Amino acid sequence: MIESAAASVTYLFSDIEGSTRLWEADPARAARTVAWHDEVSRSAVQRHRGMIVKTTGDGVHAVFEDPADAVAAVIDLQLALAEPSAERALLSVRCGLHLGTDQRRDNDFYGPAVNRAARIMSAAHGGQVLVSGAVAERVVGRLPQVVVLRDLGAVRLRDLGSPEHVFQLIHPALRKEFPPLRSMATTPNNLAQQLNSFVGRDRDMAQVQQLLASSRLLTLLGMGGLGKSRLSVQVAAVVLDNYADGVWFVELAALADPQLVPQAVASVLGVKEEPGGTVTDALVRFVRDRQLLIVLDNCEHVVQACAVLAKRLLEAGPTVQVLASSRDSLRIAGEIVFPVAPLPAPHKDENTSTDALMAIDSVRLFIDRAKAVQPAFRLNEDSVRAVAEICRRLDGIPLAIELAAARVRTMSVEQIAARLDDRFRLLNRGDRTALPRQQTLRALIDWSHDLLDVKERVIFRRLAVFAGGWTIEAAEAVACGGEVTDEDVLDLLSELVEKSLVVIDVESDRYRMLDTVRQYALESLQASPDDGTTRERHLEFFVDYVENARPHLLGSQQGAWMRRLDAESENIFAAHQWCDKSPSGAESDVRLISALKYYWLNRGLLGHGYSIAKDAIRRKGLADLAERNARGLVDAGTIATFIGRYDEAREHFERGLQIARRLQDSELHFVVLQYLGEVEFSTGNRQQALRHAEEAEALARSAENPRMLAAALNARGQLLRVMDEFQAARLRYEEALKLFRELSDDENIVVAVLNLAITAVLTHESKEARLRLREALKIQREIGSQAAGQAILEIAAGLAAETGDWMTATELVNAAEAQAARSGLRRDPADQAFVDATVSRIQRVPDATDRDGSIGKDLAFEVAMHRVASWLETSAPS
Repeated sequence: MIESAAASVTYLFSDIEGSTRLWEADPARAARTVAWHDEVSRSAVQRHRGMIVKTTGDGVHAVFEDPADAVAAVIDLQLALAEPSAERALLSVRCGLHLGTDQRRDNDFYGPAVNRAARIMSAAHGGQVLVSGAVAERVVGRLPQVVVLRDLGAVRLRDLGSPEHVFQLIHPALRKEFPPLRSMATTPNNLAQQLNSFVGRDRDMAQVQQLLASSRLLTLLGMGGLGKSRLSVQVAAVVLDNYADGVWFVELAALADPQLVPQAVASVLGVKEEPGGTVTDALVRFVRDRQLLIVLDNCEHVVQACAVLAKRLLEAGPTVQVLASSRDSLRIAGEIVFPVAPLPAPHKDENTSTDALMAIDSVRLFIDRAKAVQPAFRLNEDSVRAVAEICRRLDGIPLAIELAAARVRTMSVEQIAARLDDRFRLLNRGDRTALPRQQTLRALIDWSHDLLDVKERVIFRRLAVFAGGWTIEAAEAVACGGEVTDEDVLDLLSELVEKSLVVIDVESDRYRMLDTVRQYALESLQASPDDGTTRERHLEFFVDYVENARPHLLGSQQGAWMRRLDAESENIFAAHQWCDKSPSGAESDVRLISALKYYWLNRGLLGHGYSIAKDAIRRKGLADLAERNARGLVDAGTIATFIGRYDEAREHFERGLQIARRLQDSELHFVVLQYLGEVEFSTGNRQQALRHAEEAEALARSAENPRMLAAALNARGQLLRVMDEFQAARLRYEEALKLFRELSDDENIVVAVLNLAITAVLTHESKEARLRLREALKIQREIGSQAAGQAILEIAAGLAAETGDWMTATELVNAAEAQAARSGLRRDPADQAFVDATVSRIQRVPDATDRDGSIGKDLAFEVAMHRVASWLETSAPS
């Protein structure tokens, strides 16, 4: 069988001719006949050392190492089908063989040679076997004496590639004479031979053919450079047989006058204007009784004229169909729109192995075009990451990828990837014979931009301020101003979507620009007087947004709001960066970090958050805003505490405490005492920590603030627990839990529940600990807190050690350590002491654990949480 993914192999494609009629006439008999065909095909392939790749509904796709085996198999197949039999009476099977070097993945094959083999088969008639010149060359002198190859010459296949030298396999027991091959020459058309290969889009090809079979007007919609024209030509070539009067391609890109659209169509069809009538009248008469497909390419700049003409032609001729490609739909009755997306591109964290990337269409396109300009180019371990980055950052846009690949002649792929920030200067050398707008990346988007009206251009550049996409509400708040009112925004945004410059994700109701389009729009924004005001509105919107989110980050709606902040994380960071230049930057940045600190904690992004916080408290002008300054210092200290940078945290808190006392702000005073207590505790100053905790509890009770009191009780419980005063700690945890439940504060409910679970483990109450962990796990699943998940792993490990399940204890504590390393979250001293005790217990029984202590270290967070959930449900305390 096939040993190497890059081996030279021979492909066999077969197809039952007329199978559709057979199924319609007698479904039961068709099922028996096709099953018999499949059995005969499989037997012939396997008998000659081939492999069935897959059945294709009415045929097979097989692969052979030796082309002589492929020829022997197809002869056996046709001889078996030629045997007199009631079952095969209606069977007529055509076959095609081709040899090529291709990639193999997941027991499937792909690439140009596979597609060409299928096209060779499509050119044959039922009962006919065609082989390519590559196969014929390898089997000459190795065929049975009774078998010969009849040279049919060079044939233009319907993949629009270069002509293929084709031979017919002749056997004395099989039919020899057939009509002319089904090639480009047998059906009227003006489809040009393409000079390079058509890569990918197999699914798009199938979907467009299916839509074309059920609609009379189909528009391929998408921004420039996506390959709409090439896709329409490839589809047109495949469906030639469906149109007795031909398939006709009309290129409209060069037209400057919309009134010339009818004349362009008439020129292609050979229709002349008659005296007393118009060109459109002549076209209407011409198509009335004809069965043809008209391909209108590049309609966007003459879209109104295309719509009018298409409607007239479709109304006049019932067997006329129109396939259009455009950046804007025609918007007439009966139109079906097929959005043409960029080619699939590697994700940021995609497996970058060579085999994995070779299955991605954008990568295959880059490699194909790179080899065209540099035949020695190969994808290897050194270049694979750079190629993946190029295809990803160019959004899978085919023209952009081709322009980048053209640079391989003089640059390494690493150099190309490094220069993509300046992509419009880098990608400026395309095909000299192409339309000017297809020769450079900038010209490509210039063409679309120039078709926008004044208001559309304004909102287009303003929307570039959004990083990572936006909602309608955000667009209405940020992109309005001047000549664009907030009522205009929705309609203008819809126009940009229609013109394929903005993409909408229907499931999330979010909009975005492809990165290349955004880079263009951003340059336009930076060069306009809108830049500063747009960024100020963006900053203001997202400061308000995160402050609105903050109350929901510690309640029953936490999970939903966390996900909303996930979606806006890039916008939030962009807002933070603008604070450097904003007149309100000092205050705005402090407001951002104050609202986001629990989000960063929940999502394991504390290092990122602390970097932003340090920027904020150092910002010029903050010292003049006493309250904002104090709260910024406290928030920075809080995050520093979370990640164990206690000396920095103490410095922040002490500065904040001075301001809080001067302002007589009891709530701020309380918060600083809480965190100062934790810092002192963490650095071994237990008595000082206890004094801070007692003062904080007294302050909360006097203020009659339940949230403050719950936090103070929980903090004091931590101190008491580490001093082995378990009953006193439990009482404070329980009172805190009651208050948190009344506040519907899920984030802190789970904290209190987990503290009670730890206390239960320490007091040998395994059943109680298990119940508390199950409750915590349920809440953690709802709110998605990684910090809570890490704690669950740690406490469950302690419980497993308590019950003697040493393997589970080892796995879970190692998984918790790995998660802590990923998130950067440091435990407070009480929790760290608990984990240390668990590790110590495990280490005292080495024979009961894995030898190298690695079990659990490589578990992904989600897998580890699944393991702990299963263990809590299935195990029972001894």
